[in-house]
Amino acid sequence: MPTQTFFRLPEEKRTRLTQAAWQEFSSVRFSEASINRIVHAAQIPRGSFYQYFADKDDLFFFLLDTLYEDCLTLASEALERAEGNLFDAVVIVFDLLFTGKTQQELAQGMELLRRNDTMDMSQVLFDRSRHCAKLEELLCRADIDMLRRNDAAFFRDVATLLISNLMLAMREMLCGGSYEAERATLCTRVDIVQRGSTKEEYR
Repeated sequence: MPTQTFFRLPEEKRTRLTQAAWQEFSSVRFSEASINRIVHAAQIPRGSFYQYFADKDDLFFFLLDTLYEDCLTLASEALERAEGNLFDAVVIVFDLLFTGKTQQELAQGMELLRRNDTMDMSQVLFDRSRHCAKLEELLCRADIDMLRRNDAAFFRDVATLLISNLMLAMREMLCGGSYEAERATLCTRVDIVQRGSTKEEYR
């Protein structure tokens, strides 16, 4: 993760560096990405880069972490649209991600994932310890009365299953899958999770 020096940078310089990194990692695969091109585009000395990040991996996973946070924010907005229905919200997130309605950062994030579709992103995407605050925010927006158990631990387990299925659908899309087919598959999988985790009247 970035050093405190990075977070103390003026916002304009910090933004310039992260935008240059997004541009590089969404243009080429990780193995082909160049720190030289990033620092040139960001207009900073190469030596300064290592005051902010340990290496290319550190920068890459910082961007992934940012993407995860953006996706959780999108999920929070989707829950509001779905009036707290966790299962409907997952499909809404999928629709927002793949119907051209995402913000620029999310669009770049999708391209970064597409270019690196063989990499294991699970260390970032499922690190609960660093994202529990966001999950708690989702818990506050979700209608957990529809679940068989109304406790935070059960909600997190259900949310993890739904996120896993969303990630599978995203991966298929990023590898050239059909929007209609992947959406239908996602809906089927969401329905299975819903039937196993909700009270009978919500199935």
